[in-house]
Parts: sequence; structure tokens; C-alpha cells
Amino acid sequence: MSRSLMSKHRLDALVDAVLAITMTLLVLELRLPEEGVEHLFTAIGELMPKIISWVVSFLILAQFWRGQMQATNGLEKMDIPLFHIMVAWLLFTSVIPFTSSMIGEHNENPQSHVFYAANLILIEAVVALRNSYLKRHAAMFEDGDTSKAKLEFSTTIAITLAALASVAAAYLIEPDYASVAYVLVL
Repeated sequence: MSRSLMSKHRLDALVDAVLAITMTLLVLELRLPEEGVEHLFTAIGELMPKIISWVVSFLILAQFWRGQMQATNGLEKMDIPLFHIMVAWLLFTSVIPFTSSMIGEHNENPQSHVFYAANLILIEAVVALRNSYLKRHAAMFEDGDTSKAKLEFSTTIAITLAALASVAAAYLIEPDYASVAYVLVL
């Protein structure tokens, strides 16, 4: 086994911090125009693509956090390769506010949905890598037992399929309906 780098608790702290900041950054896109807002309901209605993008992204990030906690349940230590996998996961995860804002600002453009879907697929590819790595390195778990950890691929497959369905909806049906695919997964 590779040299141990840090305890699992340090990993949890880093994941919690990055996801908390990432989830908070999502809401910064929700702003009413500074001038000329006579009818608040109309202004909020115009924000609907941003509101939908915020809700979907927030819920997906919450799902990612839950999946991370389940995958590392029983993990006692982390080695350098796992650290690199987790840094890649956090890197792609931290981009969600940007790709989410693309949908909020340019919902009518199918390409914004492609960028968001690609972001999610990259994250899920790293999740699959993490789960495979953890399955092969059971010694990092308490008593070498991975049975407490959820290292399945069902959520990874579901989110990837939802991302692809979203892109298909954006191009083949109407971009306004592209985010429905993610809601169905959640």
C-alpha cells in the first residue's frame, strides 16, 4: 500500500469546506436588477432559469456530499493516490457554480447545457475512479472491511444518464426543459 498521507477526518473537513463554499456560491447568481424593478413578481419570473439552475445544482451537490460520505464510511486513512483522486473530484465539483451560471444566464443556448453536463460527467468519472480505487485498497478501511462503504456505481450511472438526457432535451426538444432530467434523478 502507498504511504499514508492523512486521516480520513482531514479529507472530510476538506470536502465539507469545498462543498459548503461551492453550494454558497451558487446563490450569488440570484440577483434582481438594480434599477427599474417596479414589479417584483415579474422580475422574479425573469430569474426563473437561474432559480431552477440554483436548485438543481444545490441538490446535485448535496447528493455528491452524501455519496462521498457513504463511500468513505469506515475509511481510516488516505494515501497519496486517493488524495489526488479527491483533489480532482473537488476541482471539477468547484466548477459547478460556473457551469450552473451558464445555464442560468444562457438557458436558451443548448451549449450551456453541454458544459454543465460535461462538468457532471467529469465529476462522476472521478467518482467511479474513487470507488474502484477504494475497492482495490481495502486496507485503508477499518479492519480492511469495505462493507460499511457504499462503493456502487448506480448513482454515477444515473447522474451520467441524466446529463446526457439533459443535452438531448436541450437540442431535440427545448433547452427550457433540459434541467428536468436532473430533477428526475434527484
